[in-house]
Amino acid sequence: MKKSIVYAEMGNPWRFPSSYEVASCRIQFKNLHNFGKEGPLCGKLFINDTQLTIPDYDGFGGPIIKNNKYIYLPLYQMETGNRSNSPRTYIVEIDISKKKYRLIGKRVEYAVVYLDFMVDDILYFYNSPMKNDKLLKYININSIYKPWSWKDRCSHFYHELLFFFHDLFS
Repeated sequence: MKKSIVYAEMGNPWRFPSSYEVASCRIQFKNLHNFGKEGPLCGKLFINDTQLTIPDYDGFGGPIIKNNKYIYLPLYQMETGNRSNSPRTYIVEIDISKKKYRLIGKRVEYAVVYLDFMVDDILYFYNSPMKNDKLLKYININSIYKPWSWKDRCSHFYHELLFFFHDLFS
């Protein structure tokens, strides 16, 4: 069986083209800014001059992966809490003809999503500004967004406590 490999467009999460042509549609990023302090770029997404908005999210990032009438890209959200801001990152699939989106998988653990390539239904990405094979992650694009499980929540809480006490006693 022949595998279909699709590579991400040129660039990285801090520097990527602000305009793409996909299936006779013009994809544009506008009002690009850093997500968090020195974080990856994110901004508003326009498809044929129509803004795609998703409530409660800070913006879309790049570079994108184009696959027929779909594009795949990072989606960023800064959730503000009582004591700190918590960056959240998702991978989103957008049907450019219908201008509809869906979140893929669950929330990514780190504040950077560096899309690399796609083989059939598997999307490969890095959670790091550098491409290192040890840091390569993957997700099936047919998986749907699921909230964190209790195990994920406990692990995240433990991780946050470690940082809190490290900062407190350092």
